[in-house]
Amino acid sequence: MSDFDEKGFHYAPLHGEYESGTFPVLPHTMVSTLNAMSIAAVCDMDETLTDNLRPSISVKITQCILMSDGSMISLDLGRGFTAISHGPGPARWRRSSDELIAEILDLVRIDDPERSGDHPWDEIAAAAQRRGIDIDAARLKQMPYQVLLSDRVIRMFEI
Repeated sequence: MSDFDEKGFHYAPLHGEYESGTFPVLPHTMVSTLNAMSIAAVCDMDETLTDNLRPSISVKITQCILMSDGSMISLDLGRGFTAISHGPGPARWRRSSDELIAEILDLVRIDDPERSGDHPWDEIAAAAQRRGIDIDAARLKQMPYQVLLSDRVIRMFEI
């Protein structure tokens, strides 16, 4: 049984650093032999300092296209959030996986009450095309959308 079946989310240990700047286009020969399989919001702890005086944590969300060879191609669509502790005593960030995933999905969806719950498919398709992936919004809309949580996020939110 996979962790998705058991917990409702995917565990994705992340290694190395990646920047949220503009990503280079992949060589055509590399992309043309691969198929896009799904879209993922990859979540990891963000070390960016804030001006908060209270205990806080930040999470960065990098949207990616998962390819047929298992690779992930990052899109230039970074999101994130910061949680601040307001109570007395040591900060606790405990959340259920369902609550955290719902918040992440809210952040990557369109912020328009008339299109509530919809992803910005055209924007995602344009970002993928800038990276050399031949895909359109209609095809993206049919793909699975996954939320991948790093081991650091799972530990921090006590999931």
